[in-house]
Amino acid sequence: MRALGALVWLAVVGPTASQDTPRIRVPVRLVTVPTLVLGADNRPLADLQPGQLRLFDQDRGQTFSLDTSAAPLSIVIAIQANLAIREYLPFVAKVGSTLEALLVGSKGEAAILVYGDDVTLASDFGAAGLSTALHGIAPDGIRARAIDAGLRGLGLLAGRPASHTRVLLFIGQPEDDGSEYRLEDLRREAERAMVSVHAFALPLAGKAFVSDTFSLEGLSSSADRGGFKAGVDLTNLIPVLSRSAAASRKADPFSMLVAATGGTLLHFRKQTQLEDAISILGVELRSLYTLSFPPSGEAGYHALRVESTIPGARTHARPGYWLD
Repeated sequence: MRALGALVWLAVVGPTASQDTPRIRVPVRLVTVPTLVLGADNRPLADLQPGQLRLFDQDRGQTFSLDTSAAPLSIVIAIQANLAIREYLPFVAKVGSTLEALLVGSKGEAAILVYGDDVTLASDFGAAGLSTALHGIAPDGIRARAIDAGLRGLGLLAGRPASHTRVLLFIGQPEDDGSEYRLEDLRREAERAMVSVHAFALPLAGKAFVSDTFSLEGLSSSADRGGFKAGVDLTNLIPVLSRSAAASRKADPFSMLVAATGGTLLHFRKQTQLEDAISILGVELRSLYTLSFPPSGEAGYHALRVESTIPGARTHARPGYWLD
C-alpha cells in the first residue's frame, strides 16, 4: 500500500496583496517522491526494484520504500477563460470524456477552477461529469489570474486523501495578469504541499507557437501498468525532463512551476493536440514510482535527486521540498 504522505492544511486569509501569503503547512511524516524512469528507448520502465534506484536528500543517500502501484489521482484543473482565448474554449469544452478516461481514471477525482478577472469553482471534487462543467465555461473579462487560481487549487488539494497523487493542471496561456499573490508564493506553497504542477499552454498573441506532435500506439499490456505506449521520443514531447537550470529561470509562470515541482509542460493550438497532451500526461502519471522516506536535517529547502542503476536510464522527479 502506498505510504502515507504529508498532512496538509490551508490557512484561510483574505485575497488582498497586503496580507500574508496563504500558507499550506506541511508537518512532514514522510517525503514522497513520484519518479518517472525512462529507458534508453525513451519509454517508461516497468517492474523496477528498490535496488535499481538511488535517492539523495541534500546529497545524502536515503533508505526508502518503493511503491510500484499507480495511485488514484486528485487533480485540480485550472482553466483560463477570458476574452483573449475565447477561440480556444470550444476545444477545451470537448475533452471532458478524454480527461475522465485517460487522466482521472475510474479511481481518481477532479475539480475545475476557471480564472480570468476572477477565480471561480466550476466543479468541485465529487461532482458528476467533467463534460457538463467544461461546456458551461464562457469567456469573460481581460485578466488572467493564474497565480491566484493556483493557490486556490492547492487549498482544494490540501483536503484530499494522502494516498492520492495530488496534481495541479493549468490550461491557458503561460502568463499571469491581475493576481493578488506572487509567482514565488505559488511556487513555494506547491513545493511545501508536494503537489506536482503541469501545464497545457496556449500560444501568446504575437509569439511564435511550437507545436508538439506525437501519437499513441493504443492500450498497453499489463506490463506497462495499465497505461499507454507512446509512439515517440518522450524527451521531445516533455522538454522539462531535462531539469535544466535554464528552465527554472524562464520568466513565464508555467515554465517555472513545472520545473520546480517535477511537472510537464506541453503546447497546443488544436483540439487533437490537446487530446494528445492529455494522453501523454496520463502515460506519465500512470508510469510513476513513488519513493518515500522520513525526512531529517535542518528546516528549509531540501534538494532531491533520484538516480537509476540501469545503464542508459534517466529519471524525472521533483527537484526538492520544504521542511518546516
